[in-house]
Amino acid sequence: MTRTSDIPATFDERSVLLQMLHYVQDTAVVKVRGLDQDLARAAPLPSSPLMSAANVLNHLRWVERSWVQTDLLGGVDDRPWSAERPHAEMEEGSTLPIEDVIELYEQEAARTRAVFAEVDLDVVRRGDLPPEPVTARWILLHLVEETARHNGHLDVLRELADGTTGD
Repeated sequence: MTRTSDIPATFDERSVLLQMLHYVQDTAVVKVRGLDQDLARAAPLPSSPLMSAANVLNHLRWVERSWVQTDLLGGVDDRPWSAERPHAEMEEGSTLPIEDVIELYEQEAARTRAVFAEVDLDVVRRGDLPPEPVTARWILLHLVEETARHNGHLDVLRELADGTTGD
């Protein structure tokens, strides 16, 4: 498995943060790409029946969309989850073709990077949940952390699915 480098062209704060975001986003895609539909949907952990590679990647797509488009920019809240279906984004990953899950994630990831390439990192979020006045910088760092954490899940899921290991 290969992925982009985590070394940015320049070392200002924005470049470093965006490179790290791109690195973990690219790693998530690399971990899922190449799995067939059945392996991408396989949930090998009995205690986590929604923990499949497709579901994790789809979750990451919706997490980025929610934090950036809804919470940071104050856009329309189109999140699929609700009180009645708190894991709807995971369930959705089990219904979409894996190629669509990957493409939709890559599109959202590109949108996320484009926003953070321009937004003032000190701007306070416009959305109404949570009530804390978090900044764009905090959201960007949170997305790096969350994606990196889920990449660990994807490492394990991929190895269990087809034996593939890598970076």
